[in-house]
Amino acid sequence: MENNKKKIGKILIAILFILILLFIYFAFLGGDKKNHFSKPEEKIEEKTEQQKYEEMKAKSEVIYTFDEELERDREWSEEDFKKMAANFAERFGSYSSHGNYGNIVESKYLMTKEMKSWADSYVVDLKNNSEYSGEFYGMTSKVFVSPEIENFNPESGQVEVLVSTQRFETKDAGGESVFNQNIKINYIKEGGEWLVDSASWQ
Repeated sequence: MENNKKKIGKILIAILFILILLFIYFAFLGGDKKNHFSKPEEKIEEKTEQQKYEEMKAKSEVIYTFDEELERDREWSEEDFKKMAANFAERFGSYSSHGNYGNIVESKYLMTKEMKSWADSYVVDLKNNSEYSGEFYGMTSKVFVSPEIENFNPESGQVEVLVSTQRFETKDAGGESVFNQNIKINYIKEGGEWLVDSASWQ
């Protein structure tokens, strides 16, 4: 009887030992030898050049709101024109092959009648003479230093601002390039509002 108990005990110990070995094998050594207790690897999705452009453009966009009547009556300072010109330069200088010339069309409310007429003609000309290759192309403009006032004469209704921008060019084929470029913005007072009468890249 005593011998049977010893045999049963040895068998149970052997079975337990085998179970421990099987657990160690499957948990740490089995299959593809992955650690089943480690977190699954996160897949990092590669962003397209268009997605990178859209993210950069969203970060650079600043929306300014104001009360038109209060703006008409108050006295404008050089700092006001610097901020306004920086906002226009970033909006006007950021576009993509998928943007349908939104940088120009969506900036028209900031323009004089004469410049709106130029903008309409320019967009029509671009649509008629530009061929879309199928590859993504984007340009994002950011103001990196304070704009310079080159002519400040609000009494006569004219102000000229030089804005220095850093421009990020993105292409499907060629990655990204960065360069600096200035834009000269002329403001005149029309209908009680200060509006962009011309904007030329230098």
